[in-house]
Amino acid sequence: MKMTKLALVFLVLSCAVAFAGDKKTAKTDPWVGDWKMDVSKSKFATPGPKEETLTIAAADATAVKYSTKGTGPDGAPYTESYDGKPDGKLYPLIKNKQEVAKISYHRISDHSSTGTAEMDDGTLVTETITLAKDGKTLTIKGLIKAGKSELSETIVFNKL
Repeated sequence: MKMTKLALVFLVLSCAVAFAGDKKTAKTDPWVGDWKMDVSKSKFATPGPKEETLTIAAADATAVKYSTKGTGPDGAPYTESYDGKPDGKLYPLIKNKQEVAKISYHRISDHSSTGTAEMDDGTLVTETITLAKDGKTLTIKGLIKAGKSELSETIVFNKL
């Protein structure tokens, strides 16, 4: 009888270990990571950066957090950072340690979000951000409204 109980306990523990080991690892967020702007595939409304690297720390249903480092069209280096939520509320965009805009994001799906930026100079920017199904390309299509003029741009990033 003791041996039967011991065998049964061993069987249960073995199954528990087997099932625990069979669990899939946590799914990695495909947005998170480093992205390099593809200047050749991007089309800017005004002179765009010479180069830019985007680092996304979070882009899920609870948080949007990223930073960029780049070189502007004039050759000057810059950094930007954003830390907010995809709840439609405005959160500050910091460029070179100064607030330059307030941005709100709204998550549409696992591969799509929209954003609206209110720049300090009154310019409004609306954008659609799409992550390719293969997770290797991030495309931002934006519409810039400054006064009565409207300009569109497309910025493409490739995952590093």
